[in-house]
Amino acid sequence: MQPRQSRRLLPTRSEFVAAGLLAAASMALWAVVRNSSKAIREEIGELMDRVEAIVAVAEEEGRELTAEEKAEVDGIMGAGKKGEADYKPGKIDKLEADALRVEKIEAKQAELVKRRGEGAPPQQGGGSPENREDHRPRAARIVIPVQQAYRHGSLKAYKGEHADQRAYIAGRFFLATIGKCQASQTWCREHGIDVQFMGAMKEGSNSLGGFLVPPEVEAAIIDLREQYGVFRREAYVTPMSGDTKTTPRRKSGLTAYFVGEGEEGTSSDKQWDQVELVAKKLMALCRVSNELNEDSVISMADDLTSEIAYAFAVKEDQCGFVGDGTSTYGKINGVVNAVAAGSVVTALAGNTSFETLDLVDFEACVGKLPEYPGINPKWYISKAGYAASMMRLIDAAGGNTTAQLEAGPSGREFLGYPVVITQVLNSTLGADTSKPKCVFGDLKMGATLGNRRGVSIMESEHRYFEYDQIGIKGSERFDINVHGRGTATAPGPLVVLKTPGA
Repeated sequence: MQPRQSRRLLPTRSEFVAAGLLAAASMALWAVVRNSSKAIREEIGELMDRVEAIVAVAEEEGRELTAEEKAEVDGIMGAGKKGEADYKPGKIDKLEADALRVEKIEAKQAELVKRRGEGAPPQQGGGSPENREDHRPRAARIVIPVQQAYRHGSLKAYKGEHADQRAYIAGRFFLATIGKCQASQTWCREHGIDVQFMGAMKEGSNSLGGFLVPPEVEAAIIDLREQYGVFRREAYVTPMSGDTKTTPRRKSGLTAYFVGEGEEGTSSDKQWDQVELVAKKLMALCRVSNELNEDSVISMADDLTSEIAYAFAVKEDQCGFVGDGTSTYGKINGVVNAVAAGSVVTALAGNTSFETLDLVDFEACVGKLPEYPGINPKWYISKAGYAASMMRLIDAAGGNTTAQLEAGPSGREFLGYPVVITQVLNSTLGADTSKPKCVFGDLKMGATLGNRRGVSIMESEHRYFEYDQIGIKGSERFDINVHGRGTATAPGPLVVLKTPGA
């Protein structure tokens, strides 16, 4: 018979130490989880206030940031472009990561407390259906309330897979930020959409300058901007990691010379110049009813997205095609004002309107355009101008059947080249002397559009207070450089047809 072992009533010294460490760690973790979510966000706000103050003082004094000030700003906001190898994270990057980590812990803790209260066993795979890791796009995981699913018509801004869900996300975002809707703010937080911060700086990075729209909204704005905006769709588009971007452009190549036997060859140099982009801020201001509510969340989001995108697209087209270098166009010179004399074709005497332009005028444009390798020229003209000139000449050529005249052209082409309609170009009918009428050439070769940052949204309850409406301001930062100007005697990749003087 084995002797009965005595029961140990007290833990050993090592167990005391281990238990003490565990308790201390638990208390420290609980203190972090309980306090840091708010504390981290407050610290981020203080750092952003510091950046705003530094920039504001420099602006008031009419100077650039000093080396010390720039180093401090970069230390807070980060230096370079996120995602690139040379990016140097700032203090806010670490704090944002800490905040996300702590908020995940808080969410998990709340979930466990809820389960414990309900007596439900933990789910396999970790997390509730809403919080469980899911590699599907966010829109695919959104469940639209039944009453919302049938309260909107055909969508204009949101197309393709999960269009309704993406519009619903946009509507919730607008309600949370613009409408100050508490329920939508909670919904956005639960679905990983940040609606807490407004930017402090007037210019700068993606993290500043207003409520940054979620990807679902920005993607719709970009799609619509490219659909509506001819210039953005046709020109060469490049991202800008800073306020300015300079890229080299080939100006001229090497020259070959004949040499005799034993003679020294003549050298030549390949020449380059620079294409410079300087980001400018573009704003689109509209107004909506003060009575924003969840009854029309999808339709409201679709309408706001369309309005902002259309406003951006129109202004980009105006700057790119007809900008005259004034503040109206962000000091951008568009194609018709940027090209040199060698890139201009003047119509024959007497051809002072769309109605009198003839084939010789358009053929002169085709003949003047250089045959660069890979060039893909198109006609750019207003719809009124196209109908009164190109269509008139096509009809006059004959050979059209009644069926063809009834159906109209299946695809716009003229003299073998595609025709692109842009309503910002001249559309005046009747005598119109010394005016650019259309553009012929390759915009991707002749012009560059630089994107500085994503779209942001700001709102004001006071702008249209007397109408019981809210002012909504969308903004983006971009620049356009029409560098295919040609010279006084030689054409570039863009040719402008203009009417003669009186």
